[in-house]
Amino acid sequence: MKSNENEILELKEALLKAEKNIERLHKTKSDFISLISHELRTPLTSIKESVSLVLEEVAGPLNENQKKFLTIAKNNIERLVGVVTSVLDFSKLDSGRVNLHRKKIDINALIKEVATEIRDTIEAKAIRLDIELSDGLDLVWLDPDRIKQVLKNLLSNAVKFNRPGGTVKVLSDRDILDGKKFIKVTVEDSGIGISKEDIQRLFKDFNPLDASMTRSYGGLGLGLAIARRIVELHGGDIFVESEKDEGSRFIFRVPVYNRDEEFDILLEEALERARNDNINLTLLFFRYIDQKDREAFSCLDKTIESSLRGPDDKVLTLRDGELIGVIALTGSSGAEKIINRLRNKLHIGLNFGMAVYPDDASYKEALIKSAEDDLNRKTKSL
Repeated sequence: MKSNENEILELKEALLKAEKNIERLHKTKSDFISLISHELRTPLTSIKESVSLVLEEVAGPLNENQKKFLTIAKNNIERLVGVVTSVLDFSKLDSGRVNLHRKKIDINALIKEVATEIRDTIEAKAIRLDIELSDGLDLVWLDPDRIKQVLKNLLSNAVKFNRPGGTVKVLSDRDILDGKKFIKVTVEDSGIGISKEDIQRLFKDFNPLDASMTRSYGGLGLGLAIARRIVELHGGDIFVESEKDEGSRFIFRVPVYNRDEEFDILLEEALERARNDNINLTLLFFRYIDQKDREAFSCLDKTIESSLRGPDDKVLTLRDGELIGVIALTGSSGAEKIINRLRNKLHIGLNFGMAVYPDDASYKEALIKSAEDDLNRKTKSL
């Protein structure tokens, strides 16, 4: 019996060792890709700038042939920069080194912004862009730069695999899945479509549909893998509906959180960033002192937000407006400054409770309890 136990222990140790080796190899690969990508991007940026200056005739006049060849060179440099950027992005997402910088935003405004940025490029290819957005959609907590990256990737593919004179349509709507609310965004095209067999492997890593398509249309096959990882980081999903020669509909959904959910998710994300960057985080809870100030207190979100300084600091209303929570990437001295700025701005009495990571607590639940206990102590002392 002891012999079997020893064998099991030896197997466990071997498995743990193998797992650590795999993790180390994965990290080495990821670090190598990041290093090479950075080393390539720096000289490419310099070359691109130099070629652009020559094309602008800063160094002297050019003849038509010189302009033609320099334009070809510049276009290919830009393409190479795009490839290096995609590899670097994929490497970061693959290694889990991406921090989301979420803001509460109107997805329709973001779609319009992206459409304005790329409309000329799309229409230059004789493709019509239509936008159909549902009114009154819930605001959602998103990293706007990352979601713009997803939209641009989907729109780029919709143009790339379209036909001359074709159409691209972007739609937004509500959706419910398993009783949970989502915002749904669809990018639809009238292009070449995708076979059912190819759909199964479409969002996998480094997977252009086939070598001939890569040669014809360009790209590494990383764009959709990057889009999938970004959407999943937001707690959503992405999929495609398509048939060969009948166009495609790429759809991604992002969740609409209730107040308790958004507070938990944003605090957990902020704590993860504080751990990774080895910095402080302060959780502040505010409560009105006098019941007569309740109505005025419920409108304080924007005033409190204007007293913050960090781009990733968040203000959230909790417990049906009874509490306002502030997640600030700062230590206790920075939090005291936030409180002092608020006292100078406000005309109602406020109690506050404060807890600092990692000084007062290291985990979300303990941090919340510590801030609540501090708030309750100050409330009782009145």
